[in-house]
Amino acid sequence: MSDINAKSRGKAPIPQEYWIGQELDWGAPFVPVDLRVEVPFWIMVPDCVQEVDVNGYIFSVEIKDSYVELYAGVVFDSRVSCVYFGPPKKLDPEVENAIKESGAPVLSRKCKTVLLVHSACNKDVLAAAKREDKGTPAAELYLRSFCAAHIEVVNRLIMQYRLSTYDLFSYEVSPWDVPIWFIGSGGDALRIVLQDYRAWDEKPPIHSSMTDKGAERYKLIEATELQSAMSDEASAGEHELLDALNFIERGDYSGAVRRIVTAIEAQLESVLREELLKIHPAAEVEEKLRASENDFPGRLRQYQKLSNRKLSIALEKELETTRAIRHSIVHNAYRISFGRQGQARKSVDTGRWVFNWLENQPTRADAREKRIGKRTLGSYVGLFGTEITPTGVIVHKPLP
Repeated sequence: MSDINAKSRGKAPIPQEYWIGQELDWGAPFVPVDLRVEVPFWIMVPDCVQEVDVNGYIFSVEIKDSYVELYAGVVFDSRVSCVYFGPPKKLDPEVENAIKESGAPVLSRKCKTVLLVHSACNKDVLAAAKREDKGTPAAELYLRSFCAAHIEVVNRLIMQYRLSTYDLFSYEVSPWDVPIWFIGSGGDALRIVLQDYRAWDEKPPIHSSMTDKGAERYKLIEATELQSAMSDEASAGEHELLDALNFIERGDYSGAVRRIVTAIEAQLESVLREELLKIHPAAEVEEKLRASENDFPGRLRQYQKLSNRKLSIALEKELETTRAIRHSIVHNAYRISFGRQGQARKSVDTGRWVFNWLENQPTRADAREKRIGKRTLGSYVGLFGTEITPTGVIVHKPLP
C-alpha cells in the first residue's frame, strides 16, 4: 500500500535496502582511459614512454615535462577552474568563446613532471560520473578508489627512477602529494580529488553555526585559547606522537609506526621514573633506568607493578604487534606502501590509546580523543577495495 501511495504522489518507493554503488553496473565492459597526474618534483629524464609491470600487468606510462594548465579567472589549488590540462596549445574555440563571454582572463600555469598512466575503467561508471546532474556520488567514489589504486604504478616508476639516478628530490607519493587526478576518455576529462583537504581553496564553512557575518569558518581552536596554550610543555614523547599522526596523513606509513613506538617508549620511561622516585634515590633511579634501557617489556611490567595499574590485554597485544612491525622496519628494511597502510593506521590509533593510558592525564587525553571527526575532515578515504591483477586494476564491489 505504501508503494502505491508513493507512486501516486510521483515519488519512487523507499527501497528495502541500499549499499553504496548499488546503482552502478559493476559488470559493464572496460574502456581505455588515461590518468593524468602531476608529481611535485621533476623526473629528470627526457619525455618518453615507460612500461611498468605491477603484479603481472604492464602499464604504459608517458613522462611529460611540457604540460601546462589553463585556468579561467583564478588559479585554484583544487584545479576547479582548470579548463585545459595538456601540452601547450590554443583552447578549443567553443571553450575560448565561453571564457570571453564571461569576461574572465585566461591564466596559465607550467606544470612539473606529469605522468600519463594508460589503464582501463568501467564504462558505466565513467558515464555516470559525466552526467550533468551528478545523480550518483557512488561513481565519483569509485573513481577516487580507481585513481588511488594507480599510486602503486606511479611509485613503482618513481622507485626505479630513484634507484637508477639517486635523485635527491624525488620520493614515493601518497594522496597528500598527488591529490588531483584527471581521467581522460573519449575526448572528455574528469577531475578526481583523492584528498579533500588538498582541494580546500578556503577553510570550509560551518553551516550549522550561523553568525551575523554568515557561516563561521572551520576552526579547531579559538585565538585566545591558542595564546593561553603558548606556555604549555609537551609531555615525554608527545612530539613524536604528533609526528606519527601527521605522517599517516602525509603518507609516510613506515615513519608513522616508528614514531608511535618511540613516543610510547619515551612516555613509559617518564612514568616509570616517577614511580621509582617514590621509593629510590634519584641517582639509583637513573642507574636502574640505564640497566633496563633495552628491555621495554620488562619496563612495562615493572611500571604496572609499581603503579598498580594494568594495561588491557587487547592493547598490550596490539602494542606487541606494532613493536614487531617497527622491528621489521628498522632491522629488515620493511616498507609500508600506500596499499598496505591499514595496519599502520591501526598501530598509530591503538598506540595513541596506549600513550593516553601511560600518561594518565584526562585533560591531555581529551585534547587527542575529542573532535576526532572534525580533525579528520578532509582526510583520504578509499571507500572501495582495489587490487592490481594480471588483467588490470580491479575496484571491488562492496558486499551488500
